[in-house]
Amino acid sequence: MYSAHIVIAEVRRGVITQESYEAVSFARDCSGGLLPAVVLLGKDVSLQAEDLAEKTGCTVHVIQGDHLGSFNAEESCAAIADLISGLLPALVCLPHSSMGWDLAPRLAVKLHASCITAVETVKGKGFTRSMCAGRFMADIVPLTESVVITLSAGAYPPYSPGGSAKGPIERVRAAGATARSRLLGVREPAHRDSALRDAEVIVSAGRGIGKKENVEIVRELASLFPRSAVGASRSVCDLGWLEYGRQIGTTGQTVAPKLYIACGISGAIQHVAGMRGAHTIVAINTDPDAAIFRVAHYCIVEDITTFIPVLMDELKRD
Repeated sequence: MYSAHIVIAEVRRGVITQESYEAVSFARDCSGGLLPAVVLLGKDVSLQAEDLAEKTGCTVHVIQGDHLGSFNAEESCAAIADLISGLLPALVCLPHSSMGWDLAPRLAVKLHASCITAVETVKGKGFTRSMCAGRFMADIVPLTESVVITLSAGAYPPYSPGGSAKGPIERVRAAGATARSRLLGVREPAHRDSALRDAEVIVSAGRGIGKKENVEIVRELASLFPRSAVGASRSVCDLGWLEYGRQIGTTGQTVAPKLYIACGISGAIQHVAGMRGAHTIVAINTDPDAAIFRVAHYCIVEDITTFIPVLMDELKRD
């Protein structure tokens, strides 16, 4: 009988990612409160395994191998499948990241399991995810006993029980390298705006602001708040209106400011994943059916060139 719940954790820049802890929280919810097992692989991830076991109390299975120093989906899939196939997993959960996108479908094939990506929540025997750039929510029920999913960033809070007993760590050696591809290297963005990470207020521009010149309105609004920064959606960066270092979302930065003001942003799940942790979300959009309104606390259906000048006048009075 398939019953085990397993999380595949990700290490980035030497640290377990926040999305990995979110996956633990999700898998625990799916199993009725039971802690999942966590799989961690790499050339030398002993320190990360200790940290993970202490913070979650989960059993951590460490797969080690000299050929696992850099991520390779072929090698990782083979090593993980060899370990967990005997555990009969009902659920295998990965972060919805570049690692998860590459690894999840491969694992599903190896395990003869269903594969559902960008999941946001569990619903009965199925899962819910957004479709069509966030305009619709789909309920998906797997038709197999085992399912591999990727969890959207920010969909669940990171698991941090506090005071839990340290989980056991079990180590295995991976079989020798068999991959037919290799990682040539990783290129970091030329510029990543650290101000976004530290800002208490972020005002972000989406394609709905209309034209590049309207970015200045967004900047002016941001300047009225202390510890503020200007963010952007992927489409705005692709158009060259703002630099990629300001991009927020799954392929940009993840932020959690006290106040997030979305200007002309439609609300595609890729963007929402990067800002849904904000304490208060204000959305300004001319489309009353914009997906961003589903996550916003305050919704303004208006053109930014009409609303923002009025808002700035009020803020200046205060």
